[in-house]
Amino acid sequence: MNCADDPDRGDAKASPATVERELAELAPLFLAASPVFGPRQLMTVLSCYGRPAGTDFIRKIDRPAGIPRMLLVGTRGDPATPYEWTEETAKRLGNTVVVDYKGDGHTGYVASSCVRGYVDHFLLDGRLPSGTRSCPAGE
Repeated sequence: MNCADDPDRGDAKASPATVERELAELAPLFLAASPVFGPRQLMTVLSCYGRPAGTDFIRKIDRPAGIPRMLLVGTRGDPATPYEWTEETAKRLGNTVVVDYKGDGHTGYVASSCVRGYVDHFLLDGRLPSGTRSCPAGE
């Protein structure tokens, strides 16, 4: 799934030297996203080499008519799913509310009572705030 969902991954037929060069270029970005998880997550890039090309489905979506309001949670320090993807997806879908969790790690739900509050209210009661909501790290 991870490989199929990533249209930006490296060339499946790249030479070992090309792969090594790409990893060297990506390393500072992963480290900046998360000093703890970034270096380990960088190695997951290797798992998609040699597999068929990823899809470009989400990039073809442009504010579809009739979609219900949605809640998206983005974590600023998530090395696996960068916050920019949350912003891009929200823009393409349109009818969304973004919860911006300012912490580290993959998924903010477990780490933040603030995020859990927004998600729980949405899933249990159907309540959504308007606009982007911010949840500080540790809350």
